[in-house]
Amino acid sequence: MTDRIDDIIDRAAEYTKALLSKEPDRWPAAREGLERILGDLRGGAPDHPGLRRLRRFIDDLSLIYGDDKARD
Repeated sequence: MTDRIDDIIDRAAEYTKALLSKEPDRWPAAREGLERILGDLRGGAPDHPGLRRLRRFIDDLSLIYGDDKARD
């Protein structure tokens, strides 16, 4: 059974993929929302392995959508 943080990350990723498949120009707003989710989760569980997965997801989409704010 996945834990709550993994569920949040999975739902955020699925929602973002569905949104961007219909409206790719919404990436800046989607990125802001994902960054906010990441920050909130990091505050409550800074060492959770799912946070790296969410960070990679954001960075991968940043590369796809030409965003220059991708991080290491």
